[in-house]
Amino acid sequence: MIQELLLALSGYPGTIFTWNKRNGLQVSQDLPFLHPSETSVFNRLCKMGTDYVRFTEFIEQHTGHVHQQEHYCSQPSQTELHGIYLPAFCTGLNSMLQPYRQALLDLEKEFLGDPHLSISHVNYMLEQFQLLFPSVMVVVETIKSQKIHGCQILETVYKHSCGGLPPVRMALEKILAVCHGVMYKQLAAWMLHGLLLDQSEEFFVKQGPSAGGATAAQEEEEEEDLGIGGLSGKQLRELQDLRLIEEENMLAPSLQQFSLCAEMLPSYIPVRVDEKILFVGELVQMFEDHNQSPSRAGSILKHQEDMFAAKLHRLKQQPLFSLVDFENLVDGVRSTVAEHLWSLMVEESDLLGQLKIIKDFYLLGRGELCQVFIDLAQHRLKTPPSAVTEHDVNVAFQQAAHEVLLDDDNLLPLLHLTIDYQGKDQRHTRL
Repeated sequence: MIQELLLALSGYPGTIFTWNKRNGLQVSQDLPFLHPSETSVFNRLCKMGTDYVRFTEFIEQHTGHVHQQEHYCSQPSQTELHGIYLPAFCTGLNSMLQPYRQALLDLEKEFLGDPHLSISHVNYMLEQFQLLFPSVMVVVETIKSQKIHGCQILETVYKHSCGGLPPVRMALEKILAVCHGVMYKQLAAWMLHGLLLDQSEEFFVKQGPSAGGATAAQEEEEEEDLGIGGLSGKQLRELQDLRLIEEENMLAPSLQQFSLCAEMLPSYIPVRVDEKILFVGELVQMFEDHNQSPSRAGSILKHQEDMFAAKLHRLKQQPLFSLVDFENLVDGVRSTVAEHLWSLMVEESDLLGQLKIIKDFYLLGRGELCQVFIDLAQHRLKTPPSAVTEHDVNVAFQQAAHEVLLDDDNLLPLLHLTIDYQGKDQRHTRL
């Protein structure tokens, strides 16, 4: 009897313990030698065996690494669930079941040594799993019913691991650690190489603008008239979105906008950390794709990719997720990227000097230059533009620069005024 019970709890029902598609494992009702109290204990153990069978069925459907008999498989091999986080969850779930399998093996060894082993001893040895399996089954059923995928699996497992039962918490933390391994691989590709390896849209970074829903207060504000030709806030936003789409179409594919996917953000990782991850990945991708100098390839991380990859690997090996260690690593990568960006933009490209140029010439910071130029070019600009107007206007601009003592300015030869003489006095300045 005990031998048949151990086989049934291992996923191999027979004539005494039968498998029902609806109710799972059950002790046969046609056994007159069983006392009702014994039947109750057997059925209690059968509930645990039913959970184990359904665990292995779920794992087999999504990984194919569990060897079970086919007579109790109630679902097809193909499922609507998909992604790379789901096999990781199944791997963690399979490792959680290993102590249960070992316990059954130990009981079988004890039974071979003592054929008079009682059902009470079996119930005592498997008591911890009778508490663990129903809680983990809630997680599995939630994933199946709500079709949860991607980083949403991390959030689901994390929420159910915050209970007060130590065996449940420890088991779910082990599963969560395996799922974090997938996230760390995606983080390494995104933060260190600028690659978004996310074919099934499971990562919390996505390509394209943010599509977060507006709150009710924001929607009311959008509907209000802004006083711009009768446009409402919503209409103005639609026009801006159309303009963004046009600009994105003009850009290269590698310059497309990236944003955070609110649905995939785990609650235990603050938004400030997610935004740093987004910032780092965008910069690394931009430099990797558009760095034309072979000698400076990958220089945005100062050739420290291997060091950061090793730190990510160490975080992956930790049994528990540490937000402090995780944020420190993200801050380290961000500091390295920001330092290189500062050196490139502020020091090498002379950002402050470029801003001063914009202030002096485009924002009329050198008002005396603009005043003298208007006085000298006024008589030329009164007449309709022609093919020689552009030359005359540039001569006037050079004369105005001489009069306000801008002769030694190195930027003056780079400044050229162009005139579209085919339009109606359309003029623009080009540096």
